[in-house]
Amino acid sequence: MSPEPIYLRFENISPPHRKFYEVEVELSLFYPKRLVRRWGRIGSRRPRFKRMVISDPGELARQVEVISRLRQRHGYQAVAEVRLPAMRASAA
Repeated sequence: MSPEPIYLRFENISPPHRKFYEVEVELSLFYPKRLVRRWGRIGSRRPRFKRMVISDPGELARQVEVISRLRQRHGYQAVAEVRLPAMRASAA
């Protein structure tokens, strides 16, 4: 299983759109985590946003996947993705 993404950016630059959509998981040591979504026109100073508090890791991954598929269906292309590095168990 790959590490969960912590930041995704989608853009739709086909005329006349020039829109973006961002999905970010705000990091914390424990759950619940906040899923932040931002969208608007590229270059806008005040994008719209929505925050969701999610306490289940499976639900968090599902929400990110659903948002990703929906954005791609609406003509957006993924332009940036950041994932947490894989953690290795320390040998003691």
